[in-house]
Amino acid sequence: MPDQSAEKELIARAQTDPQVFGEVFDMYYPAIFGYILRRVGNVELAEDIASQVFLKALKKLWQFQWRSIPFSAWLYRIASNEIAYYLGNLVGYLSYK
Repeated sequence: MPDQSAEKELIARAQTDPQVFGEVFDMYYPAIFGYILRRVGNVELAEDIASQVFLKALKKLWQFQWRSIPFSAWLYRIASNEIAYYLGNLVGYLSYK
């Protein structure tokens, strides 16, 4: 992970140039994917959820505001919400069957 000033500069560039988001993806994907995989226990599902995390992050990047936490915390929050959404839907589906 980059130091906070480098991270801020990268995110600021990505907020104005979507092409730069590829660098953000490359930097954070391994950690976010690992986090998701440890919680869902399935590689394909973790890949799907991770793709949703980064798609949502890209779409909402313009709304991101710096606080006293790293950018990765925002990604982990999105990932946690996506995992909860998936698991909630899975429980509902299994209950329906």
